[in-house]
Amino acid sequence: MKKMTYFNKTNFERIINLSQPHYNKNFPLILFWSPKSGCTPFAKWFFFQIGILNKALEYHPWIHNYEFEVYKKQPNYNLEVLNEILNSKRKVFKLVRNPYKRAVSSFLHLIGNMEYPIFREPGEIRLLFYKDRNSNKGISFKHFLYYLRRVGPKPGVINGHFAQQYIDGEEYLIKNYIYLENFDNHISKIEESYGLVKSPLEIINKSGHYFSSRMILTGDYSKIAFAKLNKLLPTYHSFYDKETKDLVREVFKKDFEVYGYKNISF
Repeated sequence: MKKMTYFNKTNFERIINLSQPHYNKNFPLILFWSPKSGCTPFAKWFFFQIGILNKALEYHPWIHNYEFEVYKKQPNYNLEVLNEILNSKRKVFKLVRNPYKRAVSSFLHLIGNMEYPIFREPGEIRLLFYKDRNSNKGISFKHFLYYLRRVGPKPGVINGHFAQQYIDGEEYLIKNYIYLENFDNHISKIEESYGLVKSPLEIINKSGHYFSSRMILTGDYSKIAFAKLNKLLPTYHSFYDKETKDLVREVFKKDFEVYGYKNISF
């Protein structure tokens, strides 16, 4: 069987369409990202660097509204990115996140949006475990992970908020990574290396939907079914037992391997 090669225009176009990177002709980098991996401060930082952060926030306090309804709706945006990747030496970076932490964040995002008809996944999870897509029963972290193992974690197959970060073939065009766990240091070094304006990271890092300040409950919440998000939430570690650790390792295997998290301790 002929080995598939990703180093071609068609596959680069597919990767760009799945993860619209941040690009501007006057900005020296092309920046890829994934949902639930620090995408909000990353978008704010990019818009700050190209001088339109205030304009974007005036359009809507939720930065992604401007990002997708205005900025990335420009005619031929994706085509410009593709041509720049193919024809220039502009550096390409991707923001990535520890898969253990991201899996919990993705799960909480799922629970927080179950009452809204945004995602199909809650109905499919309930159909799988309760045989009723319209059930009002809660969903546990284990339900979530077993569902992902069943359907597969690839972007484009399921919603990007729950999919793996890795897109098949991206390593052929992305050579540099920014780690969310060390976001401020990485961003500061990039600003220094490329002569960018020093950004107000204390403002950039403010996001309207961080769960961390509410995550204080301890215990074993790996199989507790949630129908909604409560005011207080379990800690990140409380969602993990051996089974859920193994499931995250299995489901998000490519994220662990490609992004250098393979040997990370829990």
